[in-house]
Amino acid sequence: MLRTLLFLGLATAYCFTSKAQQYVDLVKFDYTMTPPNKFDSSDLTTRMQEINGDFTVPIKFGENNAFLTGITYEKTRASFDPGRFEESATGITWKLGLKLEHSENWSGTYLFLPKVSSDMGPTTARDFQFGGAVLMKYKKSDRFNYKFGGYYNQELFGPFFVPIFGFYYLSENEKFEAKALLPLSVGLNYNFAGNFSTGMTYRGQIRSYDMTQSYGNEEERYLARSTNEAYVYLQYAMPNGIHFQIHGGHSIGRNYRVYNEKVPFSMPLFYFNDNRTQLNTDFADGWLFKVAAFYRLKL
Repeated sequence: MLRTLLFLGLATAYCFTSKAQQYVDLVKFDYTMTPPNKFDSSDLTTRMQEINGDFTVPIKFGENNAFLTGITYEKTRASFDPGRFEESATGITWKLGLKLEHSENWSGTYLFLPKVSSDMGPTTARDFQFGGAVLMKYKKSDRFNYKFGGYYNQELFGPFFVPIFGFYYLSENEKFEAKALLPLSVGLNYNFAGNFSTGMTYRGQIRSYDMTQSYGNEEERYLARSTNEAYVYLQYAMPNGIHFQIHGGHSIGRNYRVYNEKVPFSMPLFYFNDNRTQLNTDFADGWLFKVAAFYRLKL
């Protein structure tokens, strides 16, 4: 097992890192829970739990190119309407693509992202979604690079496109690190004492899940999840490469809404000709507590 992890790590590092980022995270896992969250116009509450996992394996070909494959797992559990039983919304995405080096400064990642996204009730064609992403990277220096591209997915509410812009920065003393992939994520990390570091993260996500349990007589119901979460965290790094994090944060404008209608096209914050009727009630923003673990291979 150790030899396998080492081989995968070295292959990943060879294909995906520059001099700026001297590590690669092979496996990631996190668990989030909330205190009771009040529904709008109601004294009833719900707790939310979320589990996420991610694993990526590159298969090298040529000098600096690789086939990419892996799995992303997401599961959210809560009551999505006052007085209603708790339900789960699960997404399982298969990552399949290429990482290509085009020149000394330019490289690109090209991904096909088929997904199963539902409450895991009786399987129908609506459970399956198909999307993809393109991300280009320009290496400005050994400690700084730009990234830009786009993500597209055929969500249950309609076609969804996200333009992406990001960067990576590492300070000269290698204590401060900044990553951004807007509007999806931002991460700031500062190493203040040996194996201990602290930082801030932001994560924004939009997902849709096929819901088979009835909210009335409506057909083709789906859950549209829109979350923006900001955290501060404390991190401890073990000598063997396993890292642990404790996060405390708050949601910003989150909603978990049930619909049975679509829009012709959407982007983050923009839903064109949105005349949908919401079939449930929102619950309020609130505090979030998360624990995370990941295996990091240093070069």
